[in-house]
Amino acid sequence: MLKLLRADAVLPRGERRLLGDFDKPCLERYVGVWKPESGLRYADMLVIEEGKPVGWPPRVETFSFKSRNLALLEEKALTAQMIEDAREALRKYGETLDIRRDSLRPLLREGSEVPVRRVRLIYEGGELKPTKIDDLDAVVNAVEEAVPGVEVLFQ
Repeated sequence: MLKLLRADAVLPRGERRLLGDFDKPCLERYVGVWKPESGLRYADMLVIEEGKPVGWPPRVETFSFKSRNLALLEEKALTAQMIEDAREALRKYGETLDIRRDSLRPLLREGSEVPVRRVRLIYEGGELKPTKIDDLDAVVNAVEEAVPGVEVLFQ
């Protein structure tokens, strides 16, 4: 995923699949983030906009990568599992985070607490991807509707 995101970041903004909302994305792996409810956690990937004007909060998004075998789940069980995963990702890596990596402080400008605009939950594809589902897009839409602020994707 890191290679995929880094390759996406160097494309012209209009051609990007995952980072099109960023002008100049800074990608960081395993960043320590703090929330009172969940304590210290490490985001699989944190993306911060570089170069926004002072006075604007930095654009921050987080990515959570899941390697979970969803191949044999029926639609109801799949939806329930994915909703729980999305809620967990939002609880740990969404809303407002206190970013603990000192080297990122210059990008944060106004302090280490930042609002997260979106959490992306990315499931590993291939043989782990659901196979018993006729309309996976409908399941993804149901999950995103149930947990606003989380986008669900399959690799």
